[in-house]
Amino acid sequence: MTQKTIAITGGDADYFDLLKECVGSLRATEEGRAMALGILDCGLTPEQRAWFAAQGAIFVVPEWDFDFPGRAKLKDGYKALTARPFLPRYFPGFDLYLWIDADCWVQQGDAIALFLAAARTGALAVAPEIHRSMRHYHHAWKEFSTINGAAYTAAFGTETAERLIRYPLINAGVFALQADAPHWQGWADLLGESLQRSADMTDQIALNVLVYDHGYACEPLPSRCNWPIHHATPAWDAERGLFVEPAMPWDPLGILHMTIYTKRLQALDVREINGPHAGEVRPRSLRWPGPRGLREP
Repeated sequence: MTQKTIAITGGDADYFDLLKECVGSLRATEEGRAMALGILDCGLTPEQRAWFAAQGAIFVVPEWDFDFPGRAKLKDGYKALTARPFLPRYFPGFDLYLWIDADCWVQQGDAIALFLAAARTGALAVAPEIHRSMRHYHHAWKEFSTINGAAYTAAFGTETAERLIRYPLINAGVFALQADAPHWQGWADLLGESLQRSADMTDQIALNVLVYDHGYACEPLPSRCNWPIHHATPAWDAERGLFVEPAMPWDPLGILHMTIYTKRLQALDVREINGPHAGEVRPRSLRWPGPRGLREP
């Protein structure tokens, strides 16, 4: 029996350019075109909605799924975070759900296929932030552990923080999960509880607690399936026209995640391999480059 699958992203009007690139990159792959498309509309304009409608999008305006201190001060875009444990309710009728943050774009569709295959086992398909190239496994561990440790502490207390900060952080920006998986309710319960104490990274922190402390099944995928650019700038393979891991054997990246400040940069200093500028570091845009796979800065 063929499973009904949907890819979902979302955001507000300020995120339109990123959302457009995310959806465009999805639709540029065979795997992405084979899925339905869902948009959590957290404040798009009519003109912006029209662009996604032309891509066949299903729109849902999310509610505030939780009542918690400080909610009134948050923008509606925060609903894209708190709505994620309820995707099967917002987009009913599908067997398999793939969430992808608006600041992600798909370079190779095999990453989508891997997320879906992993989720079909009944586990949560995710890509932990662990790779030999990432800066927090070299010179930035103190920064990484301080920021994430503070988020753990605020949401779940010092004991949990000191224990789980030593585990690879599960990035919630891209994940896949079956509609009937128990993870949805478990995540919702933990998120609702922890939001009473903190709204700082709480959605992602709660997902980590779900896996590491509550033992919900997880299938950890390679980092190339959700590459957080601020941790390690990709390299550019001029011969293949692809962004690749910045370490041998230069495996192509499947999904690039414009994490934190990187989404605001026009270009980053990118090392090139192969081609006429091999070994050089040159400025290059890391936004979705379109179907030809190359954008010069």
